[in-house]
Amino acid sequence: MSVDRLSVFNNARTLLNSISVDIQKGAFHCVIGESGSGKSLLIRTILNMTSSELSYQGQIDINLANVDAVFQDTTSNMFQNIPLDKHFDMLYQAQSSKLTKSERRVQLIEMMTAFGLEEPQRLLKSYPFELSGGMAQRVALMMALISKSQCLVLDEPTSALDQKNSQKVMRYLSKIMKEKQMTMIFITHDLNLVEDYATHISIMKEGHLLENGTAKEILQHPKDDYTKKLIDIAHRRKQYAYNQTTV
Repeated sequence: MSVDRLSVFNNARTLLNSISVDIQKGAFHCVIGESGSGKSLLIRTILNMTSSELSYQGQIDINLANVDAVFQDTTSNMFQNIPLDKHFDMLYQAQSSKLTKSERRVQLIEMMTAFGLEEPQRLLKSYPFELSGGMAQRVALMMALISKSQCLVLDEPTSALDQKNSQKVMRYLSKIMKEKQMTMIFITHDLNLVEDYATHISIMKEGHLLENGTAKEILQHPKDDYTKKLIDIAHRRKQYAYNQTTV
């Protein structure tokens, strides 16, 4: 997937300014920036999910048939009057899954356990409106992983989770990505969350792409002052969290 000199405008206001980025196959590519940086707008533009009131310049090369996405408003894509086990049944059928019913149940329970979801048998009988924000995010991730998509786009998929469960999700996503040879695009404001998993990082601020490269290049040799600031803040937060656990 590639983006070449993409700009997005709302009348005279520039929302994204000449963004160019290549997403390599098999990459765990993280787009990092504060709220309002344009990272979510970039992804929604790439996925052709933006308002018709916006105008665009530039080129996007992507096969949307091979892409699945999970956004923060996770339950909006679920039927509120259908229990979760029926949702999963429909997904497996849509994917023409060759797994037996018992094999599907084993797979679902394995994912729920890996994601820190307790009482999986009971949860499968729950309805979407009964889920907390964190539970809904993890269920949405499970649904995306069942698909046969080659690329998964995740927009702040752990924003409702605590640090412990966020790390569980990250470890499982990394594991599945490698097993399925998937490409993952991960949108976040939390550098600490992704630094152990990212292969590539893009740093955004106010609609501009400030830095883009391998995770090693960005984390060890940042060029932009804003990137250096983000890394410094992330390190101080990590140290503070560590100090709190050792008190």
